[in-house]
Amino acid sequence: MSVVAGIDEAGYGPLLGPLVVAAAAFRLAPDAAEGELDRITSDGNVRRHGLPTADSKRLYHAGGSLRALETSTLGHLALGRGSLPVRMAGLLEGALDFSAAELDELPWYGEPIAAEGALPPLLELRLPRVASLDQVLERAAWHEAWLAERGCRFVDLFLAPVVEPRFNRLSSAAGTKAWTLFHATGRLIETLVRRFPADELIIHVDRQGGRIHYGDLLQTFFPLAPLTTVRERPISSAYRLDWPGRSPVHIDFHVKADVRRAAVALASVAAKTTRELFMERLNAWFSSRHPPLQPTAGYGTDGQRFAQQVEALGLVKGRLRERLLRCR
Repeated sequence: MSVVAGIDEAGYGPLLGPLVVAAAAFRLAPDAAEGELDRITSDGNVRRHGLPTADSKRLYHAGGSLRALETSTLGHLALGRGSLPVRMAGLLEGALDFSAAELDELPWYGEPIAAEGALPPLLELRLPRVASLDQVLERAAWHEAWLAERGCRFVDLFLAPVVEPRFNRLSSAAGTKAWTLFHATGRLIETLVRRFPADELIIHVDRQGGRIHYGDLLQTFFPLAPLTTVRERPISSAYRLDWPGRSPVHIDFHVKADVRRAAVALASVAAKTTRELFMERLNAWFSSRHPPLQPTAGYGTDGQRFAQQVEALGLVKGRLRERLLRCR
């Protein structure tokens, strides 16, 4: 049997909030075609009855409802883990290189909000936030049957959230945030390799910026695995890692993989869901201290507007400001 996985990120570009990188993994029967799995993204019945699976930008727009993203993320977790997380701590259980202590120094995540519409600390936030629990479970059951008919089974989601202080440390040490993104990606690849030691493993990754050459980065993470460069082209870069005693690991970095590949699309959804839950909590904390403050998604000029306003209001000073703002 083979395992097909996808990796994608949410939050690489903004000034505020975490970077979240995610991986999604499916198991395929020997006679199952990967193309059947990828049909999830375009099948109308899946959209109507199953777990929405598409590039997260198609399912969510800033200021819109998180329902489709949350339904898909939580529903897939229910399929993969056998239970649905009812708090944010459950969603982040097992997240790579993440600990609850990271949030203690960030009051917008670690402190309860006592204002009207009170919210607990981020990790105690109840889930789902907007989706219907019954609908999540109903859609998950339908989705599981749809996959089974095609010889596919969802296995698990893996999250690698990089909160602001760690993002700044990694990016500053390397001199580029591109390393921070690839570091989280490499850690997810490591996790997939360990999790599925007996299977042929195919990993699709959404192209990271304009980078074409990934061989040296992969060898940094896997120095003992002979690496073969299959191709390095503007649209796709593919590699094979061969360890003695296991099936090869195929890794393909492809432009718009989140549109072409179901596993990458789901990783995009899970990463975006997680980041938006962080951002909901960040915005709620600041607005509780100054209700007229408009929320932000953290990107571009609006992220700069928000940062300037909270600084002018004296809501962040000194080291707290350094922990709020991303350095790159």
